[in-house]
This record gives sequence, structure tokens and C-alpha cells, in this order.
Amino acid sequence: MGLEAMTLTQLAKKYSSDKFYRHSYLPHYERLLATRNVQRLLEMGIGFRDLMVPFLPANISYCHGSSLKMWSEYWPDAEIWACDIREDTLINEGNIHSVVCDQSSGRSLAEMVMASTDVLKHKFDVIIDDGSHQLEHQKLTASVLLPRLAHGGVYIIEDTYSDKGAELALLFGGQLIAGYKQPDDCLVVIER
Repeated sequence: MGLEAMTLTQLAKKYSSDKFYRHSYLPHYERLLATRNVQRLLEMGIGFRDLMVPFLPANISYCHGSSLKMWSEYWPDAEIWACDIREDTLINEGNIHSVVCDQSSGRSLAEMVMASTDVLKHKFDVIIDDGSHQLEHQKLTASVLLPRLAHGGVYIIEDTYSDKGAELALLFGGQLIAGYKQPDDCLVVIER
């Protein structure tokens, strides 16, 4: 009998993801993503040690690119794309590819799309905005990236407060999912 694949929650623990330790996102991700055939995923924001360590319990070791590694192991045949404003955070190994992108710039977002896809042929099945967490950046990013979301895809904005998340959900036709661990523990989910 073969080994069973790990769940997203197990992988989040394995890679020390703040999506598990600081936020309550994993049950929602399990529900939203478990049955999707993901060929291409894009995550805004990679993070770095000094930013992420405070979000982890003292007994948990930091793992650079934890969520990218989680996605990569969960969907080993998918292209996992990421971007961050800091070049020193980029990871390019196996099926993980990353590029520099300034989420506050429509031009930078458009250049990132051009670098990560054949714009005429390929769209993303999952897009996750875990970038700057600034409302205006989240609006701009969704405006630029939602047209790059495949039919049947899901666009998720992480780390919103309920009031700002409700505004984003209304603006882009999504739903707000409230968490329970932190004031900014809300997701905005937009399904196409």
C-alpha cells in the first residue's frame, strides 16, 4: 500500500507556514482547493526571516518560502509562481518560480504577468494575494490579475480586516471568510 499524500494542514505544519500558526486559513484552503485540478498557482508575497519569525511559536523553526513549498508538494506537477518586492526572497527551484514585483505598481504587476505566463494561452487556477496587505495595493492587484484567473479558478486575498475585506468582496464579487485567531484573520474569496 502506497503512502497517502499529506493534507494542506499537514504540509503547513511541515513547512512552518503562518497560514497555520498565525491564521486560521487551512480549513478554508482544504475546502476550497482539495478538488481543484491546479496546473498554475501564483502567490503574491514570499516573506523573509525577520518578517515571518514573530508569527511563529518559539519552538517552530522558520522555513523560507513555506507556503510555496507547501503548494509545491501538494501539487507537484503544477507550476508554482510567486513574486515579492524584495529580490533576496526569490525562490527558483523545482516547480517553484519567482520574480520581483512591486504590488503598488500596475506596470510592475503587468510585467510580472508577462514574465510568468504566456498571456495568450495560460491563466492561473489559483491566485493568492499575501503581499503588502495594503487595501489600495490589493485593489490594484485584483484589477490586474483577475483577468488572468482561469475559468473555474479561485482568487484569494489574505490578511484582511473584516471591514476592508467586506469592501474588497463587494468590489470584486467575492465573499468574506472571517477567521478567529487575529483581527486581520479574514480571507476574501473570489471564484470564477
